Amino acid sequence: MTPFQTIFVSPDGRIRAGWRLLMQLVLAALFYIPFALVASQLGGQNLQIIAGGLAITLSIWVAGIAFDKRPIRDFGLRVDAQWWRDCLAGIVMATLVMSLIVLFQWLMGWIEFTGFGWDRSSQRSFVVVLGGYVLAMAVVGFYEELWSRGYQLRNLTEGFYNGQNRNVAGLSAIGISSLAFGVLHIGNPNITLLGIVVIILAGAMMALPYVVTGQLGLSVGLHFAWNAIQGALYGLPVSGIRFRQSVLQFEPTGPELWTGGRFGPEGSILGVAGVLLLMLMTAALLRYRGYRITVSDSLVCPPSSRDTYD
Repeated sequence: MTPFQTIFVSPDGRIRAGWRLLMQLVLAALFYIPFALVASQLGGQNLQIIAGGLAITLSIWVAGIAFDKRPIRDFGLRVDAQWWRDCLAGIVMATLVMSLIVLFQWLMGWIEFTGFGWDRSSQRSFVVVLGGYVLAMAVVGFYEELWSRGYQLRNLTEGFYNGQNRNVAGLSAIGISSLAFGVLHIGNPNITLLGIVVIILAGAMMALPYVVTGQLGLSVGLHFAWNAIQGALYGLPVSGIRFRQSVLQFEPTGPELWTGGRFGPEGSILGVAGVLLLMLMTAALLRYRGYRITVSDSLVCPPSSRDTYD
């Protein structure tokens, strides 16, 4: 192999990790165009979210086959009974922590209960609107974890790995992928510096179970419930985006430093505390299940199959 070829090709014969990441982004953009056009014709923000999820998922599947030489299951999607149990555990933990945040704000008089979502006038059924939002949050939780953790974090870890210390490679990958996760939210409405910090921390928190287990079940559950409980149950802004037909209607009235104001709990000190608490709970659960809190060798192992892509 010539020195020029080594810029693009790794010793195992695959395209280098950095180029794989770039080409997956190109594929995602190309797939998104037709999906977004169809979604725009049908109308609705939820359909735009689903279009983005389809584009990202399809681009990772194709990139896995063409560039990574991996089946999509290698990106944290070995979906079995344990995967679903992990997902449920993530949902329970995020629901508990977000509910504690809301309870603390309410007890302090920083948020005001204003009613129930079904009392708001709407031309569509409350159940249909709420169900559509929850489905959209499930899509977001799945494709953002598959993309940011499953694909990007894995490729970054491989790229940094020198064959000796996978923990250094994994920590470097967590740092960069979490920063990228925060940057992706800069365009959100009502963004604040503290909000970006919390989202970066949340990226690291959701990376923890993936780098330890090599699976995305717990990460997807945490991500989905963190968003859905804020927006669908309590009616608080999710990363600056407000859903007006939540089950319960709460309005932030207290100091923005503690409530996050129009950006939501993710832009508050309580958001920082909540993410750190979830990180501790996740580490405790993993230790209870017998895992060492270290980067799994599955993140730097060769592709599981060069013959079967499913």
